[in-house]
Amino acid sequence: MATWQFSVVLIPASWAEENSFNASALYDEEGDNTELAWKDRQPESGFEVVLSGILPASKSWHKDLLTWGNEKEHDIQVWYEDGTIDGITIRLDLNKNLNEMITRVVKAAMILDCALFFPEFKRVAEANELALKYAIKKSDAAKFVRHPQAFLHELSKR
Repeated sequence: MATWQFSVVLIPASWAEENSFNASALYDEEGDNTELAWKDRQPESGFEVVLSGILPASKSWHKDLLTWGNEKEHDIQVWYEDGTIDGITIRLDLNKNLNEMITRVVKAAMILDCALFFPEFKRVAEANELALKYAIKKSDAAKFVRHPQAFLHELSKR
Protein backbone atom coordinates (compact mmCIF):
# COMPACT_ATOMS: atom_id res chain seq x y z
CA MET A 1 0.00 0.00 0.00
CA ALA A 2 1.28 3.44 -0.91
CA THR A 3 1.71 6.05 1.81
CA TRP A 4 -0.93 8.24 0.15
CA GLN A 5 -3.58 5.49 0.21
CA PHE A 6 -6.17 5.06 2.94
CA SER A 7 -7.72 1.62 3.56
CA VAL A 8 -11.29 0.95 4.55
CA VAL A 9 -12.49 -2.63 4.88
CA LEU A 10 -16.08 -3.76 4.44
CA ILE A 11 -17.39 -6.22 7.00
CA PRO A 12 -20.92 -7.55 7.44
CA ALA A 13 -23.08 -5.11 9.42
CA SER A 14 -24.65 -8.07 11.27
CA TRP A 15 -21.21 -9.02 12.63
CA ALA A 16 -20.51 -5.40 13.64
CA GLU A 17 -23.85 -5.16 15.44
CA GLU A 18 -23.41 -8.51 17.22
CA ASN A 19 -19.99 -7.32 18.43
CA SER A 20 -21.20 -3.82 19.43
CA PHE A 21 -18.97 -2.28 16.73
CA ASN A 22 -15.93 -3.41 18.74
CA ALA A 23 -12.99 -4.18 16.44
CA SER A 24 -10.92 -6.15 18.96
CA ALA A 25 -12.26 -9.51 17.72
CA LEU A 26 -10.88 -8.67 14.26
CA TYR A 27 -7.30 -8.91 15.55
CA ASP A 28 -5.06 -11.87 16.20
CA GLU A 29 -1.34 -12.24 16.84
CA GLU A 30 -0.61 -11.43 13.17
CA GLY A 31 -2.72 -8.25 13.00
CA ASP A 32 -6.16 -7.56 11.59
CA ASN A 33 -8.11 -10.46 10.13
CA THR A 34 -11.65 -9.99 8.79
CA GLU A 35 -12.15 -13.65 7.88
CA LEU A 36 -13.99 -14.20 11.18
CA ALA A 37 -16.51 -11.46 10.36
CA TRP A 38 -17.29 -13.01 6.97
CA LYS A 39 -17.62 -16.58 8.24
CA ASP A 40 -21.22 -17.68 7.60
CA ARG A 41 -22.08 -14.16 6.38
CA GLN A 42 -21.42 -14.06 2.64
CA PRO A 43 -22.86 -11.26 0.48
CA GLU A 44 -25.70 -11.85 -1.94
CA SER A 45 -24.72 -13.02 -5.40
CA GLY A 46 -24.10 -10.05 -7.63
CA PHE A 47 -21.86 -8.22 -5.16
CA GLU A 48 -19.39 -7.85 -8.03
CA VAL A 49 -21.88 -5.60 -9.84
CA VAL A 50 -22.17 -3.42 -6.74
CA LEU A 51 -18.37 -3.08 -6.47
CA SER A 52 -18.20 -2.32 -10.20
CA GLY A 53 -20.33 0.71 -9.38
CA ILE A 54 -17.34 2.07 -7.45
CA LEU A 55 -14.52 1.20 -9.86
CA PRO A 56 -14.13 -0.79 -13.08
CA ALA A 57 -13.07 -4.43 -12.75
CA SER A 58 -9.39 -5.13 -13.39
CA LYS A 59 -7.16 -8.15 -13.99
CA SER A 60 -6.13 -9.92 -10.80
CA TRP A 61 -2.65 -11.22 -10.12
CA HIS A 62 -3.90 -14.15 -7.96
CA LYS A 63 -6.53 -16.85 -8.48
CA ASP A 64 -8.16 -16.15 -5.07
CA LEU A 65 -8.39 -12.38 -5.60
CA LEU A 66 -10.92 -10.23 -7.44
CA THR A 67 -9.80 -6.67 -8.18
CA TRP A 68 -11.24 -3.37 -9.34
CA GLY A 69 -9.43 -0.13 -10.16
CA ASN A 70 -5.68 0.43 -10.13
CA GLU A 71 -3.53 -0.64 -7.17
CA LYS A 72 -1.44 2.56 -7.38
CA GLU A 73 -4.53 4.75 -7.06
CA HIS A 74 -8.05 3.71 -5.95
CA ASP A 75 -8.61 -0.02 -5.84
CA ILE A 76 -10.76 -2.78 -4.36
CA GLN A 77 -9.49 -6.23 -3.43
CA VAL A 78 -11.77 -9.14 -2.56
CA TRP A 79 -9.94 -12.16 -1.19
CA TYR A 80 -11.39 -15.68 -1.25
CA GLU A 81 -10.44 -18.71 0.77
CA ASP A 82 -12.06 -22.07 0.03
CA GLY A 83 -14.65 -20.36 -2.16
CA THR A 84 -15.83 -17.83 0.42
CA ILE A 85 -15.00 -14.17 0.86
CA ASP A 86 -12.71 -13.38 3.76
CA GLY A 87 -12.03 -9.73 3.04
CA ILE A 88 -13.11 -6.70 1.00
CA THR A 89 -10.54 -3.90 1.14
CA ILE A 90 -10.95 -0.54 -0.56
CA ARG A 91 -7.90 1.69 -0.89
CA LEU A 92 -8.39 5.35 -1.67
CA ASP A 93 -5.75 7.59 -3.23
CA LEU A 94 -5.83 10.75 -1.12
CA ASN A 95 -4.10 12.71 -3.88
CA LYS A 96 -7.36 12.53 -5.85
CA ASN A 97 -10.69 14.28 -5.31
CA LEU A 98 -12.60 11.90 -3.05
CA ASN A 99 -16.12 13.32 -2.88
CA GLU A 100 -17.62 10.98 -5.48
CA MET A 101 -15.58 7.98 -4.27
CA ILE A 102 -16.74 8.45 -0.67
CA THR A 103 -20.35 8.52 -1.84
CA ARG A 104 -19.85 5.40 -3.98
CA VAL A 105 -18.08 3.46 -1.21
CA VAL A 106 -20.76 4.23 1.37
CA LYS A 107 -23.56 3.45 -1.07
CA ALA A 108 -21.97 0.09 -1.94
CA ALA A 109 -21.45 -0.73 1.75
CA MET A 110 -25.10 0.00 2.45
CA ILE A 111 -26.31 -2.09 -0.51
CA LEU A 112 -24.09 -4.98 0.65
CA ASP A 113 -25.28 -4.49 4.25
CA CYS A 114 -21.75 -3.81 5.46
CA ALA A 115 -20.11 -1.69 8.13
CA LEU A 116 -16.81 0.14 7.71
CA PHE A 117 -13.69 -1.15 9.45
CA PHE A 118 -10.71 1.19 9.72
CA PRO A 119 -7.66 -0.99 10.48
CA GLU A 120 -5.43 2.05 11.10
CA PHE A 121 -7.63 3.09 14.01
CA LYS A 122 -8.87 -0.38 15.07
CA ARG A 123 -12.38 0.97 14.74
CA VAL A 124 -15.67 -0.19 13.21
CA ALA A 125 -18.37 2.29 12.19
CA GLU A 126 -21.74 2.28 10.50
CA ALA A 127 -21.57 2.90 6.78
CA ASN A 128 -22.01 6.65 6.43
CA GLU A 129 -20.11 9.44 4.71
CA LEU A 130 -19.35 11.35 7.90
CA ALA A 131 -17.58 8.37 9.50
CA LEU A 132 -15.53 7.72 6.36
CA LYS A 133 -14.59 11.38 5.90
CA TYR A 134 -13.54 11.69 9.55
CA ALA A 135 -11.34 8.58 9.36
CA ILE A 136 -9.72 9.78 6.14
CA LYS A 137 -9.04 13.22 7.62
CA LYS A 138 -7.32 11.73 10.71
CA SER A 139 -5.30 9.12 8.77
CA ASP A 140 -1.56 8.96 8.27
CA ALA A 141 -2.21 9.02 4.51
CA ALA A 142 -3.92 12.42 4.84
CA LYS A 143 -1.07 13.73 7.01
CA PHE A 144 1.40 12.57 4.36
CA VAL A 145 -0.54 14.18 1.50
CA ARG A 146 -0.94 17.49 3.38
CA HIS A 147 2.68 17.79 4.60
CA PRO A 148 5.02 15.01 3.40
CA GLN A 149 8.17 16.34 5.09
CA ALA A 150 6.45 16.93 8.45
CA PHE A 151 4.87 13.47 8.28
CA LEU A 152 8.20 11.77 7.56
CA HIS A 153 9.84 13.74 10.39
CA GLU A 154 7.06 12.67 12.79
CA LEU A 155 7.34 9.09 11.56
CA SER A 156 11.05 9.00 12.36
CA LYS A 157 10.21 9.82 16.00
CA ARG A 158 7.78 6.91 16.45
